Amino acid sequence: MSYRSGTRGERLTSRGYLDYLDGRLDLPTGTIYDLCMAARKLKTKSQSGVKVTYRGMTERQIRTSPRHSVEALEAIFLIEFKMPKAGREIDRVVQVHLEM
Repeated sequence: MSYRSGTRGERLTSRGYLDYLDGRLDLPTGTIYDLCMAARKLKTKSQSGVKVTYRGMTERQIRTSPRHSVEALEAIFLIEFKMPKAGREIDRVVQVHLEM
């Protein structure tokens, strides 16, 4: 699963990675992102063989210049799904941090 760069070679964001997963799982674009937003309220949300679990918030520092940084809040999600590999289905679990 190669997802390191976007369609034009730019760095892929968390939202872009979720869109990439949508494409790999043959889901409409934005489906997993919508599941993530719904999971923030319900803790767990499932649809079309994809299970999203909200794990909480984390805070990190983003450096804007050598002397300045900004704090960013990120929500952590676990995404569980099955995908075909070598003719059989395997379970995959990915952790995604979405900036809020």
